[in-house]
Amino acid sequence: GEEITSEKLKRIEEAESFILSSGFRQVRVRFHKDVARIEVEKEEIEKAINFRKEIVRRLKEVGLKYITLDLEGYRSGSMDEIL
Repeated sequence: GEEITSEKLKRIEEAESFILSSGFRQVRVRFHKDVARIEVEKEEIEKAINFRKEIVRRLKEVGLKYITLDLEGYRSGSMDEIL
């Protein structure tokens, strides 16, 4: 599994807070090595795509290298799925 560190948790919290403050109802940012996977509600995927430049800029500012949007949308327990 992925090692959880205080630095990673801080980056995840900053990323999620930014996206939520941008008007999204539900968001989860998950790490997979050096990839950040963003999950928003299915109904908000198009909004996230339209807002992608702002999301990419801010998440790179907090130190994320690769940023992806999960096209299946937010779902509980998806971190347990095997990539």
